Amino acid sequence: MASKAEVIGEIVCECGRCAYVEQTKRKGDFLQVRCSACGVDQRTGKTIQTRWKSTMKPVGHYHDSKTVAPYGAETVEPVAETKTDTIGNSTDTLKVTLPEPAAKPAITRRETIKPRTQTNGTSTLLGLGVFVVFAGVSVLGSELLKATKG
Repeated sequence: MASKAEVIGEIVCECGRCAYVEQTKRKGDFLQVRCSACGVDQRTGKTIQTRWKSTMKPVGHYHDSKTVAPYGAETVEPVAETKTDTIGNSTDTLKVTLPEPAAKPAITRRETIKPRTQTNGTSTLLGLGVFVVFAGVSVLGSELLKATKG
């Protein structure tokens, strides 16, 4: 994807290649440096912005990016070209068999079952007693209603 920023100059990147200085569209009148090897540097610090503005050269100043010296270097050293190797047909290559991973032991899951709380029987008797009293009161109340009506 092409950059929308306007190229306003060239600068020596820290890797030693020629990089383009671009004026950004962002608020604040910032510069950014675009290097083919390092990528985009968008730092907005006052010191770095001042250095870029002061060391920037006009577009086309560096004709051969291999002879550009890194910032602060005393001598110019050529930058080695980077080439990518293509992979040939995979049918002709050596096939490597990986060992089978060792079988993992079966994991036994242990669930903790909470023990039942022991009751001493008084709560059961109390509940039964409340039920009997309630049942007795309801029967007694119904008998009283019959007697008063009849």
